[in-house]
Amino acid sequence: MTSAAARGIIAGRMRSRTTLPALALALVLGATPAGGRADEPPAAPAPTTTPATTPATTPATTPATTPATTPATTPTATPAAAPSIAPEDDTRRRTVAERDGSYLAFRQEFDAGRYTDALPHAERVAELTELLGAQHPDLARALNNLGATQYRLGDFGAAEKSYVRAIRIVEETQGSLSPRLIAPLRGLGLTFEGSGRHELAVPLLERALAISRRNRGLFNPEQRDLIEPLVEGYVALGRYRDADRTQRYTLAISEHAYGEKDPRLIPALRELGQWLERSGQRNAAREVWERLKALASDRAHPDPIAQIVALRGIAASYRYDYQFGTEPVERRPGELLMPDPFEMDPSRNPMLGPHYLLSSAGEDALNEALQIAEKLPAKNALAVVLVDLGDWQYLANRADKALPYLRRALPLLAASPDSAESDSGPLSRPVQLLYRQPELAERYRDQAPAAVTEKYAIAEFTVTAEGRVRDVQIVEGDASDGARGALSAAIARAIYRPRFVDGLPVATPKVRFRESFRQMKS
Repeated sequence: MTSAAARGIIAGRMRSRTTLPALALALVLGATPAGGRADEPPAAPAPTTTPATTPATTPATTPATTPATTPATTPTATPAAAPSIAPEDDTRRRTVAERDGSYLAFRQEFDAGRYTDALPHAERVAELTELLGAQHPDLARALNNLGATQYRLGDFGAAEKSYVRAIRIVEETQGSLSPRLIAPLRGLGLTFEGSGRHELAVPLLERALAISRRNRGLFNPEQRDLIEPLVEGYVALGRYRDADRTQRYTLAISEHAYGEKDPRLIPALRELGQWLERSGQRNAAREVWERLKALASDRAHPDPIAQIVALRGIAASYRYDYQFGTEPVERRPGELLMPDPFEMDPSRNPMLGPHYLLSSAGEDALNEALQIAEKLPAKNALAVVLVDLGDWQYLANRADKALPYLRRALPLLAASPDSAESDSGPLSRPVQLLYRQPELAERYRDQAPAAVTEKYAIAEFTVTAEGRVRDVQIVEGDASDGARGALSAAIARAIYRPRFVDGLPVATPKVRFRESFRQMKS
């Protein structure tokens, strides 16, 4: 099957589609990757005395509950179930036995991440299952497993064929609303996203989400595995409102399951806070971080790592205020923008223009996080907060006050025999802390990539030991002269954390920065 066949699935099988309900700061502390799920493996053939309608039992020695360790952003392999028939002859028994053995070998290699070794076993499971019948219900699962393996190996063409065939088998045997469609629809959607075909991926993921909610409820937790790639697809297509609404729904799922004050909300709050920061919704992000901080500070269930995550998020929101200007207060739908001429708050009177303020509240949040991190036995959180505080001093034009924080962080950052200043160390190169994009580069950022033509320019410059920029030159690019001049002026005002050598900051020449400029296609 090819992309044309997949388009047919998208266009012709949307009867189950529903409307979604209304509803980058990188924080690594306490992050736990979601694992893939492993259902029960094939059961051994039932004895000849067992009636054909009696389900076979799963041997206790099989790893039925062992989860896969693969990320939730990649397809989950779904094992083939045991055929619900009694063996009719020796050939069939041997086929089922060989299939079950091949499946166990596949599962062992797949769960260990050895996808090249898993592939021949997955292929063999599919071949043997097909011998039981071209429309056998277990064949769809075997093809899903095969597609998952091919996807992880980067063979998107082969994965597409496996997933399309699995979808058609389920549709023909169980109907277009079967929950058995969720896994292959998700897998095919991820396959299209992996090859950059987001316009094909999004309808498939939307359909899988609709089927999940129809069969398992509007707030079932399993749909989180669909929401993450769907949000990525929306963003790639420039459907930012859909992305925002869908991402916010993840918190509603957790609130429905646990209530609004349960500590189990912490992962959902952290994820939403990161999304809001990444999408530029700083006021909303700060509210989420404040809520996370309060929840993680509960005396009955204190979570110091979550407190640090929240406090760093609060500080980051103030840093973004400084970078982008104070975010305007959100207005009610339909409210006209009639600023009071006597209103002096730039966030309420846009006539005053952007207002850049590095609020001390952000530094206060980091100092509070520092106090918490200093009490933890593991020092990785302490190192991260120390770097944040050092960066804050550079932003505030206090380079001399940044040094104590960063020099204290240096020995804590060495996670390997290499020092933090080595080629792979976190202080081995300049890091941009502040850059205000020129107005020309902001144009048409809300348009889908397919609707615009992109030009670029590359600036080369020196980052001083104080984190400032000098000697800017435009060395490459096809952007206009106006765009090149705008980039040169903007990068000259940027602020960096400098490179460190032997515990001291040093100047770094020939640092490069690339900026893109968009124009609408004619």
